Amino acid sequence: MSKSAIHQAYASLLSRTRLKPNPGQAALVDRLSAMQQALLDSDKPQTGLYIYGSVGTGKSRLADLFAASLSPQISKRRVHFHEFMMDIHSRLHRARSVAGYRGDPLQQIGRDVRNESRVLCFDEFQISDIADAMILKRLFGSIWNSGGVMVATSNRHPENLYERGLNRPLFLPFIAELKKRCEVWKLDGEQDYRMSSRNEQNEREEVFFIDSEAFENSLRKATADVSPKPMTIQVMLGRQLLVQAYDKEINGRRVITGTFKELCERNLGTYDYHALCSVAHTLYLTGLRKFKADEFDFTRRFITLVDLAYELKTRIIIQSSVPLFEVFTEVVRKEEGTLPSSGELSKHVEMSVKKGGGSSSSMMSTFIGDTEWSATGLSASLATGGAGETDVRFAIGRAV
Repeated sequence: MSKSAIHQAYASLLSRTRLKPNPGQAALVDRLSAMQQALLDSDKPQTGLYIYGSVGTGKSRLADLFAASLSPQISKRRVHFHEFMMDIHSRLHRARSVAGYRGDPLQQIGRDVRNESRVLCFDEFQISDIADAMILKRLFGSIWNSGGVMVATSNRHPENLYERGLNRPLFLPFIAELKKRCEVWKLDGEQDYRMSSRNEQNEREEVFFIDSEAFENSLRKATADVSPKPMTIQVMLGRQLLVQAYDKEINGRRVITGTFKELCERNLGTYDYHALCSVAHTLYLTGLRKFKADEFDFTRRFITLVDLAYELKTRIIIQSSVPLFEVFTEVVRKEEGTLPSSGELSKHVEMSVKKGGGSSSSMMSTFIGDTEWSATGLSASLATGGAGETDVRFAIGRAV
């Protein structure tokens, strides 16, 4: 019996020592191969796969193999979950902007997504935004009812998604539906292969500097010691981001500089970081420091920036006042301590109310009753408590 396409791709990576033999990975390849064949054999709705496990165990690599080796007869979309939700909120915005808008457009959006791609293959499935949490059951209900199939990777078991998030009981039906529509598969392993591969490659270039002079030397070397110029980056939904960029292009993208205060202490979100990383070949970031115990918003923004840079292959070179593993120590210590009471939490939640639909700003939003929540957490701050806090230890491991 001939090997399937994904088996052949996996064997090739092993033979070229791009991956090491791993029983857990091999078992997952077998399962993904069976799913590929089932998709070819029948147009009927298929059970999806939700893959979770520790950081760096090969989840994303195997999901990439699955998508790359899937038959061209089967339409697919391989996308980071951040980027997918940006697209959904953009579609919601367009639907709500139509004159005479009424009702819930998510049913049609879900059908459209399914018509475009039978298989949705997500990387880093995670929920930290109340706006995302509140629309997923309606959105994916429509996708699944239309015959869509989901393959997703995550650091968390479905039961732990959006843990302690605001209004989490409203999110629980989505978890139940997810478990009904997808097999939950744990990829065992504690070895972070990304770290070992970096060590084996003996990379010579430093990317994290405590010494400011060494950081500046790296920047001068990369930019031929010329000065940057102001550059305006267009962001989705009419937003703009002003940065400092160098004229030299590398593979069509620029070297950009920014400070931690400019990029992580301001009200920026996924849209802004996606636009930045789409333009930047390399981002030189200065001014990183140890996060204070209650700076969960700043922490989330920094991690989101790193996530999207990793997804879009933007290199980040950082100047920090403390070593990398000290940056997050106070945040982790706070998370492992006592969570705030609901009364304390309410002091950190800003709500904007707008009657009659639409968006109260250029950012996307979702309504819960008459309360409008920002899709990027800019109106619904998760600074204390909620999923923004409880997910942070998982996200920190990924970011480091």
